[in-house]
Amino acid sequence: MGDRKAALPKQAQLFYGADYNPDQWVTDSAILDKDIELMREAGVTSASVGIFAWASLEPREGQYDFTWLDRVMDRFAEAGLYIFLATPSGRMPMWMQHKYPGIIRVRADGTVDPELERHNHCMTSPPFRKHVAAINRALADRYKDHPALALWHLGNELNGDCHCEQCRLAFHEWLKQRYQSLDQLNAAWWTAFWGYTFSDWSQIPTYSESNDGLRLDWRRFANDQHVSFLVNEMEPLKELTPSIPCTTNFMGTHPDTNYIQWAKYLDVVSNDLYPLPDDRTNTWKQSIKADFIHSLMRGMSGGAPWMQMECSPSSVNWADINKLKRPGVHRQEVLQMLANGADTIHYFQWRKGRGGYEKFHGAVVDHEGSTKPRVFQECATIGKEIQQLASLLGNDCPQAKVALLFDWEARWALDASCGPKKRFPGYPYMNDTYTDACYAQYQALTSAGQAVDVLGLDDAFDSYQVVVLPALYSVDARLAERLQAYVTNGGILVGTYLTAYVDSSNCCHLGGFPGAGLRATFGIWNEEVDYLHDEERVAVSFVGNEPQAEGASDIVERIHAEDASVLATFSSDFHSGAPAMTLRTEADGGAAYYLAARFSDACLLQFYSDLLERHQLKDASLPDLPEGVVLRQRRSSEGMRYFLFNYKNQPQMIDLGSLELCDIFSATRLLGKYELKPYASHVCSS
Repeated sequence: MGDRKAALPKQAQLFYGADYNPDQWVTDSAILDKDIELMREAGVTSASVGIFAWASLEPREGQYDFTWLDRVMDRFAEAGLYIFLATPSGRMPMWMQHKYPGIIRVRADGTVDPELERHNHCMTSPPFRKHVAAINRALADRYKDHPALALWHLGNELNGDCHCEQCRLAFHEWLKQRYQSLDQLNAAWWTAFWGYTFSDWSQIPTYSESNDGLRLDWRRFANDQHVSFLVNEMEPLKELTPSIPCTTNFMGTHPDTNYIQWAKYLDVVSNDLYPLPDDRTNTWKQSIKADFIHSLMRGMSGGAPWMQMECSPSSVNWADINKLKRPGVHRQEVLQMLANGADTIHYFQWRKGRGGYEKFHGAVVDHEGSTKPRVFQECATIGKEIQQLASLLGNDCPQAKVALLFDWEARWALDASCGPKKRFPGYPYMNDTYTDACYAQYQALTSAGQAVDVLGLDDAFDSYQVVVLPALYSVDARLAERLQAYVTNGGILVGTYLTAYVDSSNCCHLGGFPGAGLRATFGIWNEEVDYLHDEERVAVSFVGNEPQAEGASDIVERIHAEDASVLATFSSDFHSGAPAMTLRTEADGGAAYYLAARFSDACLLQFYSDLLERHQLKDASLPDLPEGVVLRQRRSSEGMRYFLFNYKNQPQMIDLGSLELCDIFSATRLLGKYELKPYASHVCSS
């Protein structure tokens, strides 16, 4: 993609705004003028416009009506505001889906998507791609020189797949390119099992519950279709507006989409995230999960700033319980995003609509329509603070000492395999087995005071002192060689349960787990794996310490320490005495740790605290902080900025030691022992 920073939108300040839907208000001409006035009051700089406006822009095939959009673009320019102009592919007009058969998606069971759903288009459909390219060209041609245009917002939260006949045929062509012959495909998919051997390409379906190689390749194919669709969207935009960057809004760790692959085609990474507050649970853990997703966006950006394209300033309307955010929570969420490298904060939505599915979703402007509501006042205060943080613009976060490798394909392979204990996805954190492992390692490292960069498998990780592989289920020989070379050259590698069970075709490695040569790297043999009932626990004993009764849950591997020392053992059930945590070292200081279970928070924190001390990786200038208190750093044109957060809904006492901080908003000095209020957030200079 080249230089990410060079491709960022041209901006003089941090962008602050929201999704804006003036197409819903075309019969009320006063709304636009009122909204411009309110945006100025709230410190807004920008808005995403036109996301679901295709029916308003092209009410009949080939007949465009840009009257309302002209007025919006002009009024924004007059007010000194910017527009992220959306391509409207997220929702086709009704006339289109009725005129063109096969343009609507077909589900795996053969049923057709409902007509009134958004994102119900077939990505393969030639008529749909043709119409998308046509309206994108019309938009780019009309607004290519408009001063309000700052960014192209491609579609909206693209995801899903289609199982229609044209997609099945496209899948067959994709498979022919990948495997060249049916013999190679049959070998890769291990089709001799249950006699699935294919004798003709036309026999291959788009879905099979029992063939995990097919399921994995279908995920890859559907993801490639999305990338191809995005490239089709961008072609007229790049031709007519080459200086205007393109993005599409990701959805965190969404299971359908390999965003690491998508990011290679986009100019800037953007994301939607809606943390759900719930004071009955460990809210601080949810905040650290949000940090993980922000770190993932930063990693896909190559460390360059990224964009928070959607979040809610108050409640959502689609959760089981739609709680309001407590005072300070939303401000903390915004500052978290900035602390993790965001240069843009946008909400969904600017103004609540009068009807439809999202009429009760949180927004900056309520149905009441004035500046009086609490949420508007809070957003206006945040807008003023964001203006004071302009020195962050274009600056990134210091590289962490620790990298965590995240891989959608390993996750897909694990999800497609029958056997491991399943955890059911739930928005916004998609708590499947793979992402649970990633969150747990990230949380433990954060609690141990470490910043973590989240990278893809193709990213360079040699410069990091520690590399963590949570449940990296699928590993090929090339990656295994890179990991061994990293350890040989002095790197510290941490692998966990479910590492290197299968190859890139979801076939098990032979010769013992972890496979692909990592058995020698870690110095262990993983003989068996035990999947536990929800209430089961296995005690864990660190060498020289008393057992921790709640030590392990869900997944326990029975490993043998072949060329590794044992750091902890299991100490209950028939696992008693078996290695739980191991370490293999090399002469030049390289080290490979293996964690053979899903460990409790306390066990993981002790493991990483010991690792950091053993390798002298702790920064003596930074304080030890209690559970739920996090310190982040980001560069600015005025020096390093420190973001100090209390993620808990209770006061916490901290000891800053030799670190002296000054809150840049209140000028409060933070010295020595200091009490943080519930949900406290401080942005400080040193």
